[in-house]
Amino acid sequence: MKTILSIAAALATTLAGCSTAPDWERDFGDAARQARALQVIDPAAPSRNTGVAATDGKAAAGAMTKYAESHGYAVKEAKPAVLAIPTSGGR
Repeated sequence: MKTILSIAAALATTLAGCSTAPDWERDFGDAARQARALQVIDPAAPSRNTGVAATDGKAAAGAMTKYAESHGYAVKEAKPAVLAIPTSGGR
């Protein structure tokens, strides 16, 4: 009987500690959320996003080549990928 009473008391104490949370937990993270909100210039910007302008691959490649040539960059030609598989000499 004494063991059951002590187990019940320990269980009641444990559950009483979980029943209420301190008031500071309710506001936990408010400062970080407020700082993040203050850094947003235009909150409605995602709703006005129209997407990427459609440009085909040839036009984009030509624009990149012209840009590189106008600024004196070397334009490198694309090399085909080569997969070398070593062999053990036929053994």
